Amino acid sequence: MKYIKTIVCFANSRKTSGRCIAGKEWRNGEPGEWVRPVSNRSTHEVSEEEYCYENGQEPQLLDIFQIQCKCSQPLSHQCENHLIDTERYWVNQGKLAWKDIGDWLDNPNTLWGVGAGSYSGFNNRIAIGQENGISLYLIAVDSLRLLVGRKAPEYSDSKRAVRGEVIYRDTIYRMDITDPVVKSSYLNQPDGQYEIQRPVICVSLSDPYQGFFYKLIAAVLYQERFG
Repeated sequence: MKYIKTIVCFANSRKTSGRCIAGKEWRNGEPGEWVRPVSNRSTHEVSEEEYCYENGQEPQLLDIFQIQCKCSQPLSHQCENHLIDTERYWVNQGKLAWKDIGDWLDNPNTLWGVGAGSYSGFNNRIAIGQENGISLYLIAVDSLRLLVGRKAPEYSDSKRAVRGEVIYRDTIYRMDITDPVVKSSYLNQPDGQYEIQRPVICVSLSDPYQGFFYKLIAAVLYQERFG
């Protein structure tokens, strides 16, 4: 039986040919469980035609919107997935005020553990088999350091990237940023380091890649971004 989910959007990041969108369920103004709308594609992303409102606009961060779903479709590392009904538009129901975001934060002890990092990251992945089913956290940090430049500078063909470094509960994490607005904005800047003060970030686990799930900064939310 089909059902409706009303969620507050806390992530809208690029993924393969579409987007990975996620948020927390809106329950009469109170935060509920995480919800990630997914398609039946092998990589689960939703396409531009599937995630738009009837007027053609796409959901923005902090939008409150309704989605019609067909069924829950959890994975071992992503218990939040719900298969969408592609025949229905998503319906905008308003926007969460920035001043209220504190009520929607998570407070995990760590971001899926510590100690496993890739060449260009730090504490930014976990081995397959170490997942706990949760793949999304919304956390506040004192600052986000943005690292702009080639991920492997010793190789001239290495692509430029934007990575984010945060300290959460006295632990440093360095992760790729997939927020399309932030990524595009800082790729237009010279190589170097930049900082955003007192942001809220949505951290997500990727699909499996070469034996690991990678931790990604799927959205960077801060007051100036919302006026």
